[in-house]
Amino acid sequence: MGEAVAAAEDALKKEGAVVVPAPRPSKGVASWAVDLLERLAVRLGHDKAKPLHWLSGNFAPVRDETPPAAGLPVRGHLPV
Repeated sequence: MGEAVAAAEDALKKEGAVVVPAPRPSKGVASWAVDLLERLAVRLGHDKAKPLHWLSGNFAPVRDETPPAAGLPVRGHLPV
């Protein structure tokens, strides 16, 4: 069956058609075990006392906003 699908996809690519992927995820015991291990690793790896690294530094939320100002100078030019 896999060869027939590959041949059909090759024929569609030659014609210029769009191939829509149709993934079939595995829902067996092995995938359940991997999901469980991933959840466990995330829980153990994250220290709740520390701030989230993607919400710190330059990526932190803005605490003090300034009101909009009129007449600000603009330097530079638009590319061609």
